[in-house]
This record gives sequence, C-alpha cells and structure tokens, in this order.
Amino acid sequence: MKNLFFLFLVIGALAALTVATESDARNFISPSIMNTGDELRHLHKTTKATTASTKKALNQLISSDYVSFERRFNAYKIVEIAARESTQHEEQFKGDAHAARAHALMWHITRKDAHKQKSAQIIRAWASTFKDFKVVKGYKPQMYLESAWILPIWLSALDMIKGDLTDWTSADEHESRRFIKKLHSYAKEAHRDNNWGTSAMLAEISLAVYLEDETLYEQQLQNFTYYLKTLSNEDGSLNADYLSDPWHPQYTIIGLIQTAEIASNQGDNLFDVIIDDESMPRLEAILLHFKSLFLGETANPKGLKKGNYKGAHNNKQGYQIALSHYGQQKSNKVWTSSFQENWNPSKTSPLFMMWDRVTHSQVVIGGDSNLL
Repeated sequence: MKNLFFLFLVIGALAALTVATESDARNFISPSIMNTGDELRHLHKTTKATTASTKKALNQLISSDYVSFERRFNAYKIVEIAARESTQHEEQFKGDAHAARAHALMWHITRKDAHKQKSAQIIRAWASTFKDFKVVKGYKPQMYLESAWILPIWLSALDMIKGDLTDWTSADEHESRRFIKKLHSYAKEAHRDNNWGTSAMLAEISLAVYLEDETLYEQQLQNFTYYLKTLSNEDGSLNADYLSDPWHPQYTIIGLIQTAEIASNQGDNLFDVIIDDESMPRLEAILLHFKSLFLGETANPKGLKKGNYKGAHNNKQGYQIALSHYGQQKSNKVWTSSFQENWNPSKTSPLFMMWDRVTHSQVVIGGDSNLL
C-alpha cells in the first residue's frame, strides 16, 4: 500500500511538472515576420490612405519590377557570389526573394489570388532547386553574410502566405524547410561584433519564430542586448563601421530595428531596452544621433573615410518601423516627425526587407487620422 501511495505521489508530481512546463512554453504569434495577421488584414486600407508618404510608398511598390507578372525568376542550384560586389546569380537570388515577398504583400493589399500563387511559385522553385553557394571572388565567409541577409526575406514571404495555401503539400514543406535550414547553417556563422552580427541575429530570430524554436529565439533576445551594448555608445554613436562610410552603420541599425519589431510581435519590447540605467532606450539614442547626422544638424564625425552622412538615409529602409514605435509617445513627436518629414526613400537596399513605409504606415498599424 505504501509503495502504491508513493507511486501516486510521483505520478502527480510528474503531471504537475508537465502542466507547468506546458503553461510556461512560449506561444509564438504567426504570422509575425514583419507583420502580424491583423496588420496584414489592414494592408488593403493603404489604397485609401491620403497621407503623401504612404501613397508614395505604395506607388513605389505597385510600380516596382518585383510585382510584375512579366518579371522572370530563375532558381539556381549553385549560387555564385563575390565579396564587395554583386554577381548576376546573387542579384537574381536577392531579386527573386524580394519578388516573392512583394507578391505576398500585394496579395494582402489587392486580395488578388494571382499574387499569392506567384509568390508560392517563386518560393517552390528556389526551395526545390537551391543546393549551395560558391564564392567565386574574395572572402569565403561572404556566404555567411549573404545567407543572413537573404533568409529573413524568404521567411517573411513564406510567413505571409503559407497558412492560406490550400495546395501546399508535405513535399513543399519538406523542401522549404531544407532550403531555409541550409541558409541558416551559413547565416548563424555570420555573428561578429559589427553589422554582420546584427544581420545574423535578424536571420536567426526570423527562423526561430517561423519554426517556433524557443531556445533559438531566447538566444537572439540575449544577442540583441549584447550587440546594442557592444556596438553603440550612450550618445547613440556606433563603434564598428562608424567611420568607414555612411551605409555599413545603417546595416547595423536596420538589423536592430527589424529584430526588435519581430520580437515586439511576440510581446517582447526590445525598442525600449535601457543599458546601465541610461536616461533613454539605447536604440532611441542611436536614432536621435543618426537623425542629426542625416539631416545635417551635426557634422560628419571626424575621421570619416568616405561618403557623407547627410541624406544617406534616403536609400535605406526600416526607419518607419522605429518611428511608428517611438512616435506613439508625445515626448518623441518632434524628433520622429522631423525624421519622417526629411526621409524620402526611393530605391532602397536589397539587403533587407523593404517597403516598411507601407507595411508600418499608421493606416496598417492603427490610428491614421487621415484615412477616409
């Protein structure tokens, strides 16, 4: 009888532990790379927006080659890449990833099924064809960085359409997972104390959310604080790449912003991380510092090797995400509005997810007073 009593105690303890473990498990939000399901459902409202910046951004998306049904995609088995320059293979690979994501966005905006099917067609082609990279010139680890750049774009496209693909088969799922895991096997090797590291972090948090990998996700939350503290200073200036040129530091910033947004969609606020009891969130300090450089309010840092920070933000993306977050606070209205009014992106970098002036406009994330 005593042995039976202890057996029941053990079973009860194990059951309680199981319940506790299950209740503590993270419930990932899907979709959420870079928008939640609610935000995606609001994307069609951008066609009625009257704000000039949203209208301009939407027109840029609609008129881009990426959403043309005439644009040809071409999946390669081996993608040849080179350090510090773009090969034809690399441009096709990046272009097709952006096209898949652009068509996914257009499906939510227009609700035309053809865009969803085109996105899926591009994804299927690359997932079933791609095997590896070949570095034909320069630094061999370039494949790590290329993978870190491209992985979030493919994942975002998949994230936006897969749940609504009635013809998505088990074979499609197998091939897509093989594809993204191959890219991840290289992307995870890109961690360094510069823009490579923040790009790797963005790739890994995207994959973690897509695969619902809690361990990998928690690692990226830790990486965010590490990179934020290691790569920047209290005044918002950066350490690595700061004096090299005006674009590499922005890769660091974009990686931080897009990582913070993906985490925010999971309920984790990285935008407001404060380092060592500082007076404001470090990412906000970075944006304030660079806003002054971009708008010419502050001179280029002494020792800048090439380029000019003034206006350098006009061919980069990502800032709308941060401005939408910080602009919600009345105390930030002046600087976020100034940044917004003096940021006129046209053709942005193909290295990161684009079109945040559409995906994170107020009409999508809420509260656009100019919406009819």
